[in-house]
Amino acid sequence: MDRLITKEKVFVQTNQLSEILINSNGYGEFHDNIVKNNIVCEESKNYEITGAGFIDFNQHLYEDINHMNSISSGLYLDMTLVMYKIYIWGSKGEGFEVFRHVLRGEEIANLKSVEDIKNYIYKGLSELEDGIINTYNKETKAAFEEFGSGIESRQLPLQNILKYINLENNINDFR
Repeated sequence: MDRLITKEKVFVQTNQLSEILINSNGYGEFHDNIVKNNIVCEESKNYEITGAGFIDFNQHLYEDINHMNSISSGLYLDMTLVMYKIYIWGSKGEGFEVFRHVLRGEEIANLKSVEDIKNYIYKGLSELEDGIINTYNKETKAAFEEFGSGIESRQLPLQNILKYINLENNINDFR
């Protein structure tokens, strides 16, 4: 089966928070290292730790290459928690968060390199692709066409698609 989302298409953009995350073993050390590095993070704001850029699809359905569907993801510092998030984007540039997972301390401790972060992000995106293909029960291109159509009409079987992601959508555990 052909894959739309390959590890090579996941391009991670790092910053100082990425380096701090890599050098931390859990939340306590992560937050201590933020303070030691004189980084000010307000609890009410969202900060990108590592963005994975956009994976575009359905270009063949639109005249203008700037209008297509996309998926983006990454690690974010949100409400002092490290979260893995997945967004989907419509052809008019409108984005919707469809998945978020709060990393636990041991997950942070296991991210020891940029490659580890890339693998973490890729695994979630690959499982999302599995959900799209299995939900629409078509070959990759046709499944993503239907997924894009669902994005545009805002009628997606997200519960079925997201059940293929092994990470739990666990934000409620932390509220």
